[in-house]
Amino acid sequence: SGCPAQVVMPTNMERNQNHVAAGLKSFSASQQKPVPWKNYADARHQISAESSSFVANPQNRPVELKNYIQPQQSVPPGCKSCIIEFDGASKGNPGQAGAGAILCATDGSEIWRLREGVGLATNNVAEYRAVILGLRSALEKGFQHVNVRGDSQLVCCQIQGKWKTKNENMANLCKVAKELAKKFVTFAIEQVPRESNSDADAQANRAITLRDGEVEMEGSRSRA
Repeated sequence: SGCPAQVVMPTNMERNQNHVAAGLKSFSASQQKPVPWKNYADARHQISAESSSFVANPQNRPVELKNYIQPQQSVPPGCKSCIIEFDGASKGNPGQAGAGAILCATDGSEIWRLREGVGLATNNVAEYRAVILGLRSALEKGFQHVNVRGDSQLVCCQIQGKWKTKNENMANLCKVAKELAKKFVTFAIEQVPRESNSDADAQANRAITLRDGEVEMEGSRSRA
């Protein structure tokens, strides 16, 4: 007579291995599905979490991290954004100096003309004082996003970190400007042609007659 057929039953270990493999396959498939952002806050939270993870563990850098940066760069509706134009003036360089800035809401609804006396100083010091004047005023008025423009290549490049600051006084002013810039959600600074900065230049020249640290401000509802 023939031998009875044998039925081979999987062992407990084999069952566990099969369950683990199935679980890993399911988990892997679910991880390939991107989680949609419900709103801007969710996007910023995910960007912040992934950026922190990358700093702590560079080997865990997400392959598509660059795709998450765009939502952070845009300005969401309802957030206050502005443009700051700055300039400095010095009669003698060094000489009696003044700082001027134009603070304009991006939607054109409001504009402020700012002036501050700088005392005896170089033109570069006056330029830095103008940037600081504009940034502090923007923070006081609740702006979250700023685009700064000025005709000083030195100031723009030093704040951007492209150029080093060798002079101690200038280095301190640059540090103050950078610390203020960090308080905004987004910050950008760019050099513009001198002829495009005439409004700020006019304020800087008017500020020369002010005492060191004395500030004047004029506000209006539109730039017209």
